[in-house]
Amino acid sequence: MMKILAFISGLIVIVFLFFLAKALNKPIYNKMHNVWNDDPYGRTIADGCIIIAIATAFLLGLLL
Repeated sequence: MMKILAFISGLIVIVFLFFLAKALNKPIYNKMHNVWNDDPYGRTIADGCIIIAIATAFLLGLLL
């Protein structure tokens, strides 16, 4: 029973982190120049979320 709960909670965390990374990876609209600019700070946080999600998946695989 504990393995199933750990698996489900791990999946929820991984899915949440991937959705968070997708939301943070969006460009920012620059009204002054009428272009879309890349957001380097948001991309850094998104990459960190993906790394945490991969580490969580690896640890879940080891534990289960």
